[in-house]
Amino acid sequence: MLTDFERDILVKLCLETNMAKAAHLPEHVLVRRFPNMGHQVRKALSKLISKGYVARHPTRNEMTYQLTDIGREECRKMKAKA
Repeated sequence: MLTDFERDILVKLCLETNMAKAAHLPEHVLVRRFPNMGHQVRKALSKLISKGYVARHPTRNEMTYQLTDIGREECRKMKAKA
């Protein structure tokens, strides 16, 4: 079960990547979308990773994040409800 804030992070990740399988987003992009909430964003990302919705993707300079199949399916469900 996702919290509201975890759901917000997941939605933002879905929107920023257009739910593409190969797309991955740097952490700072998500932190920038939620001003003054950097610690909460990082905590929500780690929870989403442990629940299987998001995967870490290391790059040369920083850690990036991408949606898993479960994450993309959850995005589709949320989009259908809206």
